[in-house]
Amino acid sequence: MARPNGSLWSYSYLPHGISGGATSTLIPLFAYALGGSLADVGIIAAATSIASVPAFILWGVLSDRFGRRKVFLLLGFLGSAVSFLGMALSRTMAEFYLANLLVGFLGSASGPVGAVLVMETSERKRWPERLAFLSRVSGVGWVVGLLIGVGWLTIGPGLLGEVGAMRALFVIGAALGALSALLAARWLEEPTERVERRDIHLVDFHLRVERVKFLPMRMLYFFDPRGHRDRPRRLPPALRAYLVAVFLLFSGFTAFYGFFPIFLKEAYLLSSPDIFAVFIASQVTSAALYPRVGRWVGERGGRPMQLYASLGRAVLFPAFFGLALVPLAWGPRLGAALALHAGVGLCWAIINVAGSTLVSRLAPEGGRAEAMGAYNAVQGFGSILGPLLGGFAAHGYGYGPAFASSVAFVLAGSAVLAALRISEK
Repeated sequence: MARPNGSLWSYSYLPHGISGGATSTLIPLFAYALGGSLADVGIIAAATSIASVPAFILWGVLSDRFGRRKVFLLLGFLGSAVSFLGMALSRTMAEFYLANLLVGFLGSASGPVGAVLVMETSERKRWPERLAFLSRVSGVGWVVGLLIGVGWLTIGPGLLGEVGAMRALFVIGAALGALSALLAARWLEEPTERVERRDIHLVDFHLRVERVKFLPMRMLYFFDPRGHRDRPRRLPPALRAYLVAVFLLFSGFTAFYGFFPIFLKEAYLLSSPDIFAVFIASQVTSAALYPRVGRWVGERGGRPMQLYASLGRAVLFPAFFGLALVPLAWGPRLGAALALHAGVGLCWAIINVAGSTLVSRLAPEGGRAEAMGAYNAVQGFGSILGPLLGGFAAHGYGYGPAFASSVAFVLAGSAVLAALRISEK
């Protein structure tokens, strides 16, 4: 028998996704427009991750301990709205830092409850279908948000000036976050049944949006430092080695994104709408190929597919730098950037699906929740180091060394991954 909540509340994630898509790429561009350096841009991205990594643990523990889900979903949506409004009102870099810390802390409240809410408001046999639906809603919203960014940043500067148009886009993001909270408050009742996340054996490998900061829209498992007496605490050696590879890879990925939007603006001479379009190419490619990627990983194995995708990024990242040295007109340069970033998006889809598959396979008996929680935490730690590394390298030494440092971390992670011996059966 279906549970009374149905799936209507899942649509509250649509404005939330639109809000994220409209503001995520805007954040580094606005920091730069405020007069921030490339180092400042990296610090801002790292600030969100610094706040969100422990916040995910806090909100997840509180949600499970008190058996409440709706209040944390509302807190996450409203927290994002307040944070975006704070960004719109920021006049100094210090105020903008604070707003990004705030979105990391408050915005993460909805992350640990979304996937569990799916399970507590639907039949067990429908869990994979409902998680996939929530992924599509969030992913579609993200792309719509990027499209709104393209449209508004094309017409808005003529009305309000460049910085004024950016502030207005943050206000739009805040309004969308508030709308998500309103819809969730109206459509979602607190579930009467409880699902213990440590006993869930399902792996959520569905579409995830890649961000420079660690702020997932949903996260089924989180790292709980308290541990559990009836659960294994020590991770197997192969899994620990894989987590080292993940930390290095995500440090390299986020190092690249720590300076990439500003690089497109300075080296490619692209406008803000153009830069949003480049990010659309990645997200659309990633979302469109997710079903096919799942089959590739199933047929060829998680480790080799993730290795190939990581090495693909190690080629694509410096290709952006090499292309900047070629004298091209605006049109061909934008077209090449779109194509290269579409390739980066394909690599992300493979990396995400293969990573979840590998962790599930390497997890000890009865310890999948702990393994997936550690995997998520390691990604978060990489998302702290990476933007700092990329931003400071670009600021202090130029774009060439910044690209080199990013690729070096990706290659180091790939080397660890290549050395692992994992059965694909």
